[in-house]
Amino acid sequence: RVVVYKSSNGKDYVPYKTALGVGEFCDMNVDGLIAGQYVMVGCNELPISSSFLESSDGSSSASKSDILAESGRAQLAESQLEQSINAVKTALDELVGTVDATTAIDTFNEIETFLAGVTNEKTLTGMLAVTDGKAVTAQTTADAAKSTAQTALSKATANETKLNTIPEMPENDGKIYGFCNGAWVVIAEVGKNVYTD
Repeated sequence: RVVVYKSSNGKDYVPYKTALGVGEFCDMNVDGLIAGQYVMVGCNELPISSSFLESSDGSSSASKSDILAESGRAQLAESQLEQSINAVKTALDELVGTVDATTAIDTFNEIETFLAGVTNEKTLTGMLAVTDGKAVTAQTTADAAKSTAQTALSKATANETKLNTIPEMPENDGKIYGFCNGAWVVIAEVGKNVYTD
């Protein structure tokens, strides 16, 4: 066991192994202290659970209960981190199947290198990407031309159907005919004025 003491001015602390006068110290288990730290106590009746630990330069201090609570939080954070790591590991296992970690990492590196090469036209990957882009453009142009041709064919077919329904023109009888409302009509005769007769 060790003796700890708070100085009279309340600011200067003594090493935990220093023994002083009665009424100015309290006993504490050495295992409960951290080497290089100084301990502040109010009197010899202060419970050990309320003892304070303070760094030798006076920059920080904490009660034992604070330290225990902080330790609990650290353990919780460590547990959560471990769970997160396990979750990532599980996800990777599902992604790569039975492949070992080294092979999986090599595979990911290959994929990353491949994707990086897409933007560089000097690499085979980049050239393939450019070629593929041009092929897509050419296909789009061809599809548009095919659509235009199909539309023109549809119109021609419709016109052919209409032409097939037109009756034969009357024999040459010296009259000028026009096709109107599904029939040939005389619009002029020889020797007559088209506009006045």
